[in-house]
Amino acid sequence: MSAVRKIISKVAFELIVITLGVLVALGINAWYNTYQQRQQAEVLLGKIAYELTQNIERLESAATAYNDNIVKSQRYVAELEETGESQRFEFVLKMLNVDQGAWRFSQSREELNTLPVELLIALDLANRSNTEAKHMVNTFIFEGHDDLSEFSDSDLNERYLDGVEREFKQIKFYVDYALMSSQQALSRLKEYRATGKLVARKENVTLSTEL
Repeated sequence: MSAVRKIISKVAFELIVITLGVLVALGINAWYNTYQQRQQAEVLLGKIAYELTQNIERLESAATAYNDNIVKSQRYVAELEETGESQRFEFVLKMLNVDQGAWRFSQSREELNTLPVELLIALDLANRSNTEAKHMVNTFIFEGHDDLSEFSDSDLNERYLDGVEREFKQIKFYVDYALMSSQQALSRLKEYRATGKLVARKENVTLSTEL
């Protein structure tokens, strides 16, 4: 009986050793896969951060240009009301180009599964608002507008300018919203890359426009 017990004990010990070895190997493999995903996610985040930075610069430029257009349209209307004279109206219509290649590429990657949901929501909001702003700006430009200098009727010019001003304000609202969401997303992204986590925030931001 003692010989049988020794054999059983030996077999049991070997099974335990083998089982532990398998578990350790599986654990190491899982850790390595997670490590690789995080490294690849970091590369993607770096590219997304670069895109956001570039988009913010373009959005700031567009916001400035369309704010200037609003001011110009108001000044032109005031001049028409005072003098009743028509002149050539000069507006700067800047097309908006936003980069989203890295974000779109990341949608098909499993690496994003390692990121906090709050960060993914912020990045998605930024990219959706950028798409909407780009559509608003470029659609306005491609639609084409009559040369106001051809109109001799100051009342017609004034009504047209009022309509253009409303469109400028609407465009600027979309651009401002895209700019705000992109800045917030970039801020959250930098926070996560620096600390590996996100601190809960309650952000109340109000955007308004007068049409």
